[in-house]
Amino acid sequence: MKVTVLLKNDHETMRVLFGKIRKASGSRSQNGKKDLFNELRREFLIHSQMEQEIFYPALSATSSTRAAELVSKAEQEHQAAEKLMHELNSVNGSDKSFETRVTSLIDQMTQHMEMEEEEIFDEARKNLPEYRLEELGLEMEDRKKILGTLAA
Repeated sequence: MKVTVLLKNDHETMRVLFGKIRKASGSRSQNGKKDLFNELRREFLIHSQMEQEIFYPALSATSSTRAAELVSKAEQEHQAAEKLMHELNSVNGSDKSFETRVTSLIDQMTQHMEMEEEEIFDEARKNLPEYRLEELGLEMEDRKKILGTLAA
């Protein structure tokens, strides 16, 4: 599976979780909201680590200056999301600021995923041969299994 397809599938998994979290707002117990947030956090951290270890370095190693700029921006966005997730991890699910901050996180992540799908994936397709996109996808599938086991 191509790296772009694998990452898009991860994005879809997170979008489903966004929907569940939004649906749960105001109606679910604090534990239910926190459980959904923890599931999202786990998915994002695995996804982020794979990108930072495998995909971003491969794209940055191309001759494209645009790719390097996009990767730099994406890494900054990952750091911002991880920081917010870390802060949210210590907030009680029934706290009024929890929903507001989770909504902000979802908005940030949605914007980031759209930028990846529209700009970074396009740059990857332009600068990496098909076989390399496939190789990166296989590497990331293997890494995802390992990270998923470690996070369990």
